[in-house]
Amino acid sequence: MLKAAPSKSYPSVSVSPGAAWRRRGWKHLKAYLFLAPILISVGLFKYTPFVHAFVQSFYEWNGANVDRFIGLDNYTALFRDRTFYASLKNIALFTGSFVLIQLTLPLLAAVGVFRLRQAGLQSFFKSMFVLPMVVPYIIVFLLWKWIYVGDGLLDRLLEALGLESWIHAWLGESGTALWSIVFINFPWVSGIYFLIYLAGLLAVPQELFEVGGMDGMNGLQRLRHIELPLIRSQLRLVLVLAFIQQFQSFENVLVLTNGGPGFSTLTPALYLYKKGFEYNELGYASAIGVVVFVVLLLCTLAANRFIKPADRAE
Repeated sequence: MLKAAPSKSYPSVSVSPGAAWRRRGWKHLKAYLFLAPILISVGLFKYTPFVHAFVQSFYEWNGANVDRFIGLDNYTALFRDRTFYASLKNIALFTGSFVLIQLTLPLLAAVGVFRLRQAGLQSFFKSMFVLPMVVPYIIVFLLWKWIYVGDGLLDRLLEALGLESWIHAWLGESGTALWSIVFINFPWVSGIYFLIYLAGLLAVPQELFEVGGMDGMNGLQRLRHIELPLIRSQLRLVLVLAFIQQFQSFENVLVLTNGGPGFSTLTPALYLYKKGFEYNELGYASAIGVVVFVVLLLCTLAANRFIKPADRAE
């Protein structure tokens, strides 16, 4: 009678955490090599300047022969600086109006294009909204400066309509300069935000629209109950991007008014530029940059915390 051969027992081999980590590292070596140039460039041109600026914000530094440690004196002077508070007031208005515009008008444009039935017409409007993105911002600012200049296009248009009493030095008066900058880029349909909204709408399951049509939803009800709830992630992204873009902007104000008249259009980023490169107070400018960074970071974290992404499984 045949007997079964006794089974052999093999000792268990334990792998240390370090060896497992090295094995995974070698397995993904190619991916790390592809990421290395990006990580190096980000470290050199993003994080290194920020760390350097943070350190120099504690110094009286002119970028050349003055480099004296003064502790928190730059921050103390900054929080007592009325000009800085005037710039914060201006940027609050700029940013609030810009965010409100980008949360509404590009969304309405994306919804309108999304609902078009003709594919050719839909492609045409997509191209028309995206095409202005190829124009550099500096060209747009110079064009609007020509529109606002005395006896420029806007004044000639008002004169032709018989509204001479409405003519102003649009960029030269404190009461009109700030709102003139807000009005730039009318009708305010940004191509990048339009594409973000349109991508979110295209990802909504078509079955939901069919069910809504069977329930008798009109266009406004469809927007309120189907489209808006399912593009909350895009709304949050646009909110964060628009806030960051506008809060740290200064090119438009630099080209159009240089912060004037007085300080009526000055922004924190332009104030940083002036302090650093016109007055050579680079330590003070670094402190402004750190404060702007903290404000942007806190607002971004708040937006990510309180605006929940859409749950498409609902």
